[in-house]
Amino acid sequence: MNTIKNIQAQASLFGITEDNKTCKNTQEYIEIYEKHHLSYEYVDMQDVTFKAGLNETIHNWFRLTPSYSPELVRFFVNYLECKENHLLLEPFTGKGTTLIESQKLGIPAIGIEINPLLQTVSEKSLSWDYQIIDLKNTLQIIENKFIEIKNQEKDTSIEDFCKKYAIQIPPIHNVFRWWQKEVLKELLLLKKIVFQIETNLQNPFWVALSSVCLECANIHRNHPTISFDDNHTRIINVWATFLEKISRIINDLQKVNLLTNNKLSKIILGDSTKIERILTTEKIDRIITSPPYPNRFSYIHTTRPQLYFMDIIQDAKVATDIDIDAIGGTWGRATSILDKKVLLPNPEIANILSDFIALLQPKSLLMSNYAVKYFNLMHSHIKSLKPFVSEQFRGVYVVGNSRLSDVEIQTEILLAKIFEKEGFKVDKIMVFRKRGGKIKLFETGICVSV
Repeated sequence: MNTIKNIQAQASLFGITEDNKTCKNTQEYIEIYEKHHLSYEYVDMQDVTFKAGLNETIHNWFRLTPSYSPELVRFFVNYLECKENHLLLEPFTGKGTTLIESQKLGIPAIGIEINPLLQTVSEKSLSWDYQIIDLKNTLQIIENKFIEIKNQEKDTSIEDFCKKYAIQIPPIHNVFRWWQKEVLKELLLLKKIVFQIETNLQNPFWVALSSVCLECANIHRNHPTISFDDNHTRIINVWATFLEKISRIINDLQKVNLLTNNKLSKIILGDSTKIERILTTEKIDRIITSPPYPNRFSYIHTTRPQLYFMDIIQDAKVATDIDIDAIGGTWGRATSILDKKVLLPNPEIANILSDFIALLQPKSLLMSNYAVKYFNLMHSHIKSLKPFVSEQFRGVYVVGNSRLSDVEIQTEILLAKIFEKEGFKVDKIMVFRKRGGKIKLFETGICVSV
């Protein structure tokens, strides 16, 4: 068990010194681990955010700001001693960081993702078996068609253009706030051409388009959210943006073809709180994952433009229904239904959640219900996972704590207790990132086994 002296000695990893307020609060925070009899350690990591993956092969194809870095996955592959004969599960796949790394390393894996855009992006990002000359020839065909039709229809309005070519304008609310009319016209033309590519060659171009349609939108890409950029003066060049993206993808595919062209991973569209509906006889040896944090971030809301543009959804109700089911979902109706009556914790974990509920519920029923729903669903996930783990199972869950109505939600401690409640062993809590400048906000890895 670590001591306070160890805390002071290792606090420099966060740029903390003994004589400042941050160190004092950090010591108080880490003392809680000892109070709950949880082993812990600091890990000296560099950037563990999505930014570290922007310059890495395959990972740079699609940007998802709440994702973690490939380096962190490699760290945990080493820590968990993942082998080629292990089956790895990623129950919250996101854009596929864990599965991309596991495939590069030759480790078979299964991913589960509730967001259909992210599930599709992940699945297509794991297809690497192409003849590069075929991709380059296809790109030339796309370019020729795009330039020809663009020049031919340069004076045609987007409305008439879509009627002529039987193209649907994305049914997202306020569509021309999301995209300038001429930009959207070119994006829809590009989409029509890409969607006509032979199925066996389409995946890289589909992924490029799903990324480019957001890059060409009238938005600020904040961390981790997006917001409208109504008064921007950017010159948006659709073809140049697409060409840069797909050229990078083709170059990456040329590199990975030298390593492996065997697809070792599969991504399943599903709900990880109901694993029994997804897996059958598989036994899971390893998990490396990062579930949503209880921080009111909606993966559905921030991927909404792409969900509509790529024809994955047509109706806002579909998106809100997914967000209601998603762990941490907090968009639209997913929030309003939590503001009506007290949501009770699952009976098995009521005593685990009682302390924060007592503090949070008098301040905000909505925030209390939101947190209770989050841990109820995480409990359902952990409970549904247990029958599918092998005798040699080891895993890590990367999570962050949060503050709701000024009440601290100690995510890693609460989840650790839930894991123990369901018969798992919590080996340690790894603390490896202090988030922003806020006191007592960290990202941690809950290391579990059986």
